Amino acid sequence: MAEAMVLGDLELDRVTALTVQELRHLAVHPWPGGEGDLVQDLGAGPARLWVDGVAVGDSAGDRLEQLRKAMQEGQPLDFSASAAVGSEIEQVLVAALYVQQPPGRANYYEYRMELIRYVPPPPPPAAGFDTGALGEIAGDVQGLAAEAMGTFTEALGTAQEALNAVEEVTSMVEEVLGAVEGAAILTQVMEKAGKAISAWNG
Repeated sequence: MAEAMVLGDLELDRVTALTVQELRHLAVHPWPGGEGDLVQDLGAGPARLWVDGVAVGDSAGDRLEQLRKAMQEGQPLDFSASAAVGSEIEQVLVAALYVQQPPGRANYYEYRMELIRYVPPPPPPAAGFDTGALGEIAGDVQGLAAEAMGTFTEALGTAQEALNAVEEVTSMVEEVLGAVEGAAILTQVMEKAGKAISAWNG
């Protein structure tokens, strides 16, 4: 036996072979007048696995039924096997399942599964916009709003200082006007007193 393998909630303890295939998507273009072809790397393709094993005993039929159900549902399954550690395969989809029962052997099945590494797709942008860029724009707008509020607060403080200065000047002017008015009254009193003294002496 090769090793034990865990596929979803099912532990396969009679795996006879495990083959891992990794490849890259390469586009080969003829190069006119040159030697060889132009090869364009389009990125890594999905890793594929072929699992050979046997299911024996009274629970063999139930195990195969679980594998069939996993293939029909098409849902990603957690995967663990030491032979695939280097490929960093954590989840797989069951792409194909082959089952064979040799003649004259009850509760004995040979099977082969084809698995494909599953990678969750990235979330689609909202309404055709890049939500990441939208978040950056919102952050910039928030920063500008905070800066504008600070400038407004500073200007408001300066205006308040100017208003206070105007009030102080107004108060000083009122005091001066009061003093001037008092001086004028005193002048009138002195003039009347002077006239009274002159009349008395006359």
